[in-house]
Order: sequence, then structure tokens, then C-alpha cells
Amino acid sequence: MKKPFISKVFVRKISVEVRRIYRFFDQQLIYAASLSFYTIFALIPMLLIFFSILLSFPQFQSEILELKELILSNLLPTNTDTFSQYLDAFLANSSKLGTMGLVYVLVTSILFFRNFEYVTAKVFNSSPRKFFDSVVVYWTMITLFPVSLALSIYFSGEVQRVLNDVADFSMLYKALPYLITWAMFFVLFKISANKVLHFFPLLLSSLGTTIVWLITKWGFVYYVFYNQTYKSIYGQISILLFLMLWIYVSWIVILSGMRSCEGFMSNFGKKLEQTFGEVKI
Repeated sequence: MKKPFISKVFVRKISVEVRRIYRFFDQQLIYAASLSFYTIFALIPMLLIFFSILLSFPQFQSEILELKELILSNLLPTNTDTFSQYLDAFLANSSKLGTMGLVYVLVTSILFFRNFEYVTAKVFNSSPRKFFDSVVVYWTMITLFPVSLALSIYFSGEVQRVLNDVADFSMLYKALPYLITWAMFFVLFKISANKVLHFFPLLLSSLGTTIVWLITKWGFVYYVFYNQTYKSIYGQISILLFLMLWIYVSWIVILSGMRSCEGFMSNFGKKLEQTFGEVKI
């Protein structure tokens, strides 16, 4: 009589876990779709702000081209040249935006960050920041991020010139773009969570997100390269479709990484503190 009871309990637990996992992924897909919608509207205005900040620093002029290629290759792994032409045309006309154009840039940026704040608060189970605090945090990030990225590219070039003939360090230089991506996810997770995070769960979740995102990027490039159906049906519009699809997939990976960080925190935070000591940031 006990075996059926045990089997029923086991099946009930499995069904509960399956429903929990289903709700988790269902929510992630909804959140990713919401962020993708606002990202499409805010992408060009944010890139305008991004490059305008860099252009104000004459010492970074030589790094702008390399920086633009880096950003576009991550935003759209395929058809980067075509999208770059569209972006150059828009940036060339940015001086003609006028008052309404500036209002559009401001409104789309605020809408995106408010949506991002709401979603990340749900993912990290934290309270969302107040409106003013949110604007200050994310506007500071927009201002400092392009400068930090340009500095990293500049110093990477200097390191390459100095250590170009040393085999051991040349391997480290090849791994530098991946380390920068890891650092970007690490900082993004830390800023997004409006609460104290344990160092090791944050480090591991950002590393896992980096690996999954890079593998996904490789798979996306492979899929677009071998699937010519979209180009034959939609023509040049397929570039926009691929951009929207890649943004959506990227948000799924990023939000899943944030959720894994929260999972590490809630399930293994105390054990990690006992093993490695209390390290919070």
C-alpha cells in the first residue's frame, strides 16, 4: 500500500516542479518580449547618445570605428555592414533632430529604463527604484559606459603593441573580448538588482550568461547564414527581422542569467558564505 502512495507523492512533486519551470520560462518570455519592444524604439536614440558622448572626447577618435564595429557585431551578428550604413546616415542627420527629436530621444530612453527597472525588480525579487533614483543610475551608466568601453579598447591596443611578441600574453589578449563581455554582464547584473548581492553567485551567473550568450550568438550566425528563406521572402526587410529576433533572444539569455543569480542567492547564498566568507557587493 505504501508504494502507490510514494509514487503519487513523487508524481505530484514532479508536476509541481514542471509547472513552476513552465511559469518561470513563460514569464521570462513575456519580460523579454516587453524589453525587446522598448529596445527597438530606444536603440537608435541610445546609440546617438552613446556616440555623441564619445565624439566629445578627441582622444578617442581613433577608437570610435573599432568601438562601433564591436557594438554592431553584438547588436546584430549578421548583416553588420548594411546596418552600419543605416546608422551612419542617421548619425549624420542627428544635428537636424530639433526639439521634437530631442523629446523623442528623452521619452524613449525613459520608457525603456522604466520597463527595464520593472522587469529586473521582478526577476531579482527586489523593490524597484524610485523614478528619480532610476534616472540618475541609468543615465550615469549611459554616460560612463561608452567612455569605459573606449578606454578598454585603447588600453587593449596598447597592451597588444607591447606584448605582441610574447606568446603567453598573446593568448590572454585573444581572450580579452570575452573577459570584457563577462565584466559587462557582471556590472549589468549588479546595477540592475536593487539590493545587495553575494559576490560568488554574481560572478558565476555572469560567467554562465557570458558562455550561453556567446554560444547563442554563434548559433544565430550559423542559422542566418544557412537559412536563406527569409531573404528570399522579405528582401532587405529581413535585416530588421533578424535584428528584432536577436534582441529578443539576447534578452531571454540575459534575464535567465539574472534569474540564475537570484536562484544561487536564495538556495546557496548561506553555504557560499560559510565556505568562502561573507562577500557582498
